[in-house]
Amino acid sequence: MNSFDLSFLKYLQDNSPLAVDRAVLRFGKTLSTLKRTMKELNELLPEEVQIHLDNPFITTRIGYSEYIQFLQRVRFNRYLTTGEERVQDLFVALCLNDVVNKNEYYKKFNVSAGTVKNDNPLMLSRVQESGLTLLSIPRKGSQLVGDEFRLRLAACMSILKTVEIGEGNRLIAHQANEPINRSIAEQFLHGCAHEITLAAEYYERLVSPMTRLGYNGRKYLLVYLSLALQRMKRGLRMTDSSATTFLTTYAYGVLADRDENTALDMLIASLTFTWRPFTLYDSRLIPHVKQACEVMSRGLNAAIYNHDAWFEEIYHFLYAAIIQNKLHLWFDDKKLHDVQRRYPDLWHLVQRSLEKIERGWQTSFSPIHLATLVLIIKKHELKNRVVSDAKKRVIIVTNSSESKVGYFKEVLLSRFHIDILGCVNINELAQLQQQPFDLLIAFTNKIASHLRHAQLAYVKVNFYLTQDDFQLLREQGLSPARKKIPADAFVQQVQGMSPQALKRFLEQQYGDVFI
Repeated sequence: MNSFDLSFLKYLQDNSPLAVDRAVLRFGKTLSTLKRTMKELNELLPEEVQIHLDNPFITTRIGYSEYIQFLQRVRFNRYLTTGEERVQDLFVALCLNDVVNKNEYYKKFNVSAGTVKNDNPLMLSRVQESGLTLLSIPRKGSQLVGDEFRLRLAACMSILKTVEIGEGNRLIAHQANEPINRSIAEQFLHGCAHEITLAAEYYERLVSPMTRLGYNGRKYLLVYLSLALQRMKRGLRMTDSSATTFLTTYAYGVLADRDENTALDMLIASLTFTWRPFTLYDSRLIPHVKQACEVMSRGLNAAIYNHDAWFEEIYHFLYAAIIQNKLHLWFDDKKLHDVQRRYPDLWHLVQRSLEKIERGWQTSFSPIHLATLVLIIKKHELKNRVVSDAKKRVIIVTNSSESKVGYFKEVLLSRFHIDILGCVNINELAQLQQQPFDLLIAFTNKIASHLRHAQLAYVKVNFYLTQDDFQLLREQGLSPARKKIPADAFVQQVQGMSPQALKRFLEQQYGDVFI
């Protein structure tokens, strides 16, 4: 069994029954190859959920819980690892240990001694792309050395998708881990057990009172902090933080060491916030963002009335994007891959508007950042909310960050008479038991599968809402957006108000209309 077999089963679990011709096209495999894959999978699947070829469909009754149970049965003695998988696993081991004997370490993969040698070029490439060096320690093994901050960041990206946040902000293994990810999670959770508890304590005591991070940002911070504490305990500390002082940051004071704190503060600044009681601006960046905002506003089909909110959101996004690019933090999102095709003119306008910022900070914004910024701008173009007597209460279930989902929310709000209570991460469904709502909305098959498994009613639509999606939402009881205000009642409410009081009243009572 190999990674393709598992990816095939994962897709089938979300999309059964699957047409044979669609499967052949999607995976680029012949039908005979798919049959061999199904045979291999069926050897570990219980009879009641095995895969069947019922022309012209491939079917299975496997649910998410059975899929998790299946993954737990797949061990390295039944799984053929790829070189990239083995190198990823070994890289994390090198970060968690002073020295690793590769020959001994590779025994768990059940591969030949020659495989260790064959993987060396891949390992060298993985190390070099992170600006690190792999040293050979005679009669002991290999040691990973280099810039301490870059080393930790590189390891975090390998660990991140293998863990989730459990009770009390303590990291736990992701339930649906494939063999390599399970191995990475196990060694991280074991090697940093004490530090994971400390990281949760530091977060709750020193960070969360000052800011509220989105789920994915919080998870990244906890992974980094756990790894940093473990390496610091082994005497591996940062000695020069000058490379992380290119923007003004807030001093959280989590760690005792100055250089460690400087780097940690910059890392926190790169993550997505859902709330914070302060606004911290960098005086050098402000004029560049103002100029970029002016250029981008020319490409909209609407005037920007709320300039403060427009500037603030774009500033904070670009501020974090600069840090992410400088620190090589790549947070991919497949839902953003189609943005350039959908909005080519706005995409190029955004590129032009950011040229001075890229030169000034010697960086280059990634396609994911450009796509997200395009959606932020489109969100402001769509921002024309409505007044209502009673609104359906909607919650969006998603793993995407607020900066991406904001666009989706504004499209919904521009079409329907609703109140979006917020977004819930799929790993925090317990929140739904404490908050009344009328409708759950998801826009990926994976999230929909999780909601089915949790026995929660929901409606699944496309991220880029279609006319069929709008019809489906209307069938769920969402009424069209309304734009009118009863004139008599409004006149009575505003009688005798000063201009300042009237403006405050309009913002508080009719913020869906007045901007």
